[in-house]
Amino acid sequence: MQIRTWFGIFTVENDRIITAEIFPKDLASILERLLKEQLILRGSIAGRDLRDLAVEFGFAGSNNEYDSLLHELNIRLVKEQVSKTLTPDKRIIAAVEAIDDLNETSNVLSERLKEWYILNFENTRLSGKELALKIIGMEDKGEGTQLKIMQSFSSSLLASYETRDRIEEYLKDRMPIIAPNITNIAGHILGARLLSIAGSLEKLAFMPSSTIQVIGANNALFKHLKGKAPSPKHGLIFRHPLINTSPGWQRGKIAKILSSKISLASRYDLYSGELREELSGELKSKIDAIRKRKQKKKRN
Repeated sequence: MQIRTWFGIFTVENDRIITAEIFPKDLASILERLLKEQLILRGSIAGRDLRDLAVEFGFAGSNNEYDSLLHELNIRLVKEQVSKTLTPDKRIIAAVEAIDDLNETSNVLSERLKEWYILNFENTRLSGKELALKIIGMEDKGEGTQLKIMQSFSSSLLASYETRDRIEEYLKDRMPIIAPNITNIAGHILGARLLSIAGSLEKLAFMPSSTIQVIGANNALFKHLKGKAPSPKHGLIFRHPLINTSPGWQRGKIAKILSSKISLASRYDLYSGELREELSGELKSKIDAIRKRKQKKKRN
């Protein structure tokens, strides 16, 4: 029986070590091997601790050297594993989640600023960016510190809007590179949100199109499973203009076609990363056919 450790391969028979193949003392090559196959880092062979075997067979000069090498290997292994988790699609997901956080924060700040303005000045229909700009442009007519605080508050609100816009520009630039086909079919914002909810490009690519169709419709889906509501026809993809600008009696079929194309696009992005222009053409022709068929059926 062969036992593969991080510093060598041992052949054991009847609880005795018969042969030993010791690796070169090169942590880079050992790490590369460790990432490809499972190697034992701790334990014993034939009743003998790995540290003692490493010293006996000449891999390490002492127990301290062995411990130092193993410690360094573990550090490199963790760094490599962390770097692999920071894939481009993870950065996209982080950007989308940052936008969601900024939107939530901006909405709260906007409402607070409006209440503050009404309490100190007059009723207004303005909110958000427009109100913040108005307050910043106001002249001090005896309000003193109160107005200065509101202007500072308004500057913070405008900064959050500016940051959100910059992140959206980042998505606009990066999504066609990371997921060109998803972007071509769904757009950079919707495509990024699909990646975010799925968790990664790989997870989205392995999702059935029926799951993609209702992704993001958790509440409606739970109600349906409890028998309290019909099955949802669409989830997040309702934001796609092909669906939200169509009559209600078309949306279910269009959502099914769109989710199927998004599923196919995600697989192309995962395995090739090359833009397939024909996908958008196929999507358009299929939806045109559905619309004509539905319209004809409705007239009859």
